[in-house]
Amino acid sequence: MVFVVFLAFAFVLPFMPLYVGELGVADPERAALWAGVLIGIAPLLAGLMAPVWGRLAERHGHKPMAVRALASYVVLLGLSALVTSPWQLLLLRASIGLFGGIGPLGLAMATSLAPREETGRAVGMVQSAQILSAAVGPFVGGLLADWIGIRATFWITAALCGVTLLGVARFYEEAPPGVAAAPVSARVSFGDVLRLPRIGSLLLVLFLVNFISRSFTPILPLQLARLGLPQERLALATGLLISFYSVAAALSATAFGRLSRERPPARLLVGSLVGGAVTVLPMAFAPSFPAFLGLAVLLGLTSGGALTLCYTIGGLSVPAERRSTAFGFFSGAALFGGSVSPTIAGLIAHVELRGIYYLDAALYVLLAAGLLLRRRPEG
Repeated sequence: MVFVVFLAFAFVLPFMPLYVGELGVADPERAALWAGVLIGIAPLLAGLMAPVWGRLAERHGHKPMAVRALASYVVLLGLSALVTSPWQLLLLRASIGLFGGIGPLGLAMATSLAPREETGRAVGMVQSAQILSAAVGPFVGGLLADWIGIRATFWITAALCGVTLLGVARFYEEAPPGVAAAPVSARVSFGDVLRLPRIGSLLLVLFLVNFISRSFTPILPLQLARLGLPQERLALATGLLISFYSVAAALSATAFGRLSRERPPARLLVGSLVGGAVTVLPMAFAPSFPAFLGLAVLLGLTSGGALTLCYTIGGLSVPAERRSTAFGFFSGAALFGGSVSPTIAGLIAHVELRGIYYLDAALYVLLAAGLLLRRRPEG
């Protein structure tokens, strides 16, 4: 479910700057700003609404909530193909955030079906599905956008969500009552989670790591245009670049996940952040598309496992009876980082198109330095 839905979203999200242009926003900098807002509004509202839908899922079951979310995607994505102005699209994107939220719900569904000792593996599978969808979706979406247009691609996105809706309604079965998380987990408050050792700083790291990883999307088509790519090839080139970056990030997540069994995850995280700083800054000065693509792959290989390492550290830091609720807060922190990132990137691009790379490099360095100063022996 998670793979198909995120694959569908990846068909259209990287090409928001181009779609905004089709809706009448001719200025490239204004298009980048609009794209940042449109991409970021849905995950922002989804993060705010996640506790509400989570409590309703505990009361009524995960399956009804998943069916509700998928049905809303079908309707709202279909309507997105019919808009005539950016404001209409903004309203629909906000509605997707308010009524959707399939990411945290998919994580809850996976962990509810897994034994407690397999929670980390279940979370890893959901993350892998999201990463792989990001690897495949933009490339296929770029082909579709070039061949049939971005509007028609929205129809295909809605259809994929519809197929997933039918699959969940037909095949998904709720966890038996004895397998579900203990009721005490549902009563853990945000304050309870923050009082656990190192959790407050971990939430900040999760926020910033996902902020960085989501910061490039609004400006990629515009930067590739500056590198000399023709307009009719921008969608395909953008999709190709995001796909290569995502494959590299998936490989990085797998490799760091295996290394964390033998080496302290915090130390590996510092190395990943330093590698990210070293590779993201030169992206601002890449002279050609091949050079930019190569740097993006290196960035994925060095920093793509950072989010997985953050979740690993969190899983080791949280008592078993609080793990389910804590993972919800971890996901929320990452969601908020990813939601505000495109908007801030769009604002920075309005002043300096390459400014986001300077900011990302500085954040990587600050995070690595902060972790080195606060690092403690891990149990």
